[in-house]
Amino acid sequence: MKIQYDKIADAMYIYFKKGAVAQTKKISNRVLLDLDKEGNVLGMELLVASSQMSKKEIGKVSFEAPVYA
Repeated sequence: MKIQYDKIADAMYIYFKKGAVAQTKKISNRVLLDLDKEGNVLGMELLVASSQMSKKEIGKVSFEAPVYA
């Protein structure tokens, strides 16, 4: 798993699994899921992330763990 934050877009992306995105599913106005062709979740994008966390907290978010397939 990997987490990235884009300050300009104010968006956080959480990578769960490597793969080619076949479809993006809108869960809400601020949450999008990227799915592969089998429907497995590859990642999640959180829009307007600073409304969920303070910008100070977001700037400290960094996490990487190995992805097992």
